[in-house]
Amino acid sequence: MEDAFIGTIMAVAYDYAPVGWLPCNGQLVQVSQYQALYALLGNTYGGVINQTFALPDLRGYAVIGSGVSATPGRTMPPVALATSVGANSLDLNTQGAATLTIGSANLPAVAIGGALNTTGLTATSILSATTSGPGATAPAAGARLSASGTGAGAAAIYYTNPTPSTPLPLVALNSASVQSSVDGAATFTTGALGSGTPLSTIPVASTAQVPTMQPSLGMTYIICWQGDYPVRP
Repeated sequence: MEDAFIGTIMAVAYDYAPVGWLPCNGQLVQVSQYQALYALLGNTYGGVINQTFALPDLRGYAVIGSGVSATPGRTMPPVALATSVGANSLDLNTQGAATLTIGSANLPAVAIGGALNTTGLTATSILSATTSGPGATAPAAGARLSASGTGAGAAAIYYTNPTPSTPLPLVALNSASVQSSVDGAATFTTGALGSGTPLSTIPVASTAQVPTMQPSLGMTYIICWQGDYPVRP
């Protein structure tokens, strides 16, 4: 492979770098030993200027083209030369994560409209009375109808307004006097959402891990340091 350009990176099926090549494992090498390669890479991948420089580290990484794509429809962010993107998270710009966990924050917001049918409901109000007594002669808030005590005649506990045009002075009874309850069943009907086939179950957030890694095969990346120098046009 003596005709390869210095700086060429390739994958091989064995686990070592042959003569004239170095493994792409991010190691620091001396500028004095690899001057031609340093002239091309500089300290782009790390190291100390004019002393050491780092080789690209491709262990566990896939290579992606740097720069900005002009192809319509591509929404990938620009990737600068020697910039590592992607991680073991939701950022999947490179090979990305082996697995990720989907939670409720990853689901889109959904608004569902519908109609509430309350015809099956019944409301019951109870005006409480007590056999205790006798009660007071004037009503008060929270009072209940009570026994009238003993006497020769019936107690006058109901009053008819002799002048309907003049409102009677009323006492507002609270929940201690009147209690209401609602019984029955109500139904809620939703409208159709989209044109898909209805599902027997609705998918919701799950803590199950979902694989996101593309089918891959581990190999050894090597970089040429001894070969033809690529002349810039």
